Amino acid sequence: MGLKVYPTPGEQAAVMRAGIIRLLSLRVPSPAKYVLEHLSNTEKLTFSQNPHGSVAELIRDCSIAAIDKLVPEELPGTQDAFDRLYEEVRAELIDTVFTVTATVEKILASTRRIQKQLKGTTSLALITGLNDVRSQLEHLVYPGFVAATGYAQLAHLPRYLRGIEVRLEKLPTNVQRDGLGVAVVQRLEDEYDDAVASLAAGRHRPAALGRVRWMIEELRISLFAQDLGTAYSVSEKRVRTALNEALAATR
Repeated sequence: MGLKVYPTPGEQAAVMRAGIIRLLSLRVPSPAKYVLEHLSNTEKLTFSQNPHGSVAELIRDCSIAAIDKLVPEELPGTQDAFDRLYEEVRAELIDTVFTVTATVEKILASTRRIQKQLKGTTSLALITGLNDVRSQLEHLVYPGFVAATGYAQLAHLPRYLRGIEVRLEKLPTNVQRDGLGVAVVQRLEDEYDDAVASLAAGRHRPAALGRVRWMIEELRISLFAQDLGTAYSVSEKRVRTALNEALAATR
C-alpha cells in the first residue's frame, strides 16, 4: 500500500469519495436479482435495449449511482464510521436503486425515440444539427453513464434528452438559428476539451471543471429548447468564466 498526495483538497476528497463508493459496492449484497424481479414491464422492455450490453450490467451501474446518493458529503474517517455507513447503505440500497431505475427508464425511452428520429432523417440541409445531436447523445448515454453521471446530475438527463427531442421537432424550420447555436456550443466544448487535456497525466478532473461540462448542457437547453427552462442562469459568457476559474484553480 502506498501513500498518494493530491495537489488540491478538492481532488483528494473526490478520489476518497470514489474509493468509499467502490468499497461499499464490493461489500454490500448485490440488489440485482431482487431489482430485476421487481422491475415493471415497461422498465423491463426499455432496459432490454441499453448501451451496457445486458440488463444485469445496467442494474449494477444503477446500484453504484444509488450508493453515491447514500454516501454523505462527510466521509467516514474510521473503521467504525465506515461500518455504520455500510449498514445504512445496505438498509436503503434497494429503495434507492428503484428511484434510480425509474429515472433511467425515462432516459433510455427518450434515447430510443431520438435514435429513431435520427435514423429517419436524411436531409443534407439538417446535417450539421443532426451530427451535433448524435455527438451530444453519445456523451450523455453510454456504457456506465449512470454511475459516471452521478445520482444528483442524473435527474437532469431526462430534461436534456427532452431538449433534444424539442430541437429535432423544430430543426427543419429552424436551420439557420440552430446552426448559430451549434457554433456557440462547439466553441465552448472545444475549450472544455482543451482544458481537460491540459491536466497533468494522472490528475483527477476537478469538480469545478466537471460542473462546466454540465453548464454546457444547460446552455444547450437555453439555445435549442428554451421553454423547458434551465436549472440556473446560463450563457456563453457564464460558461467561459466558470471554465477560466476552474482552470485557474488547477494551477
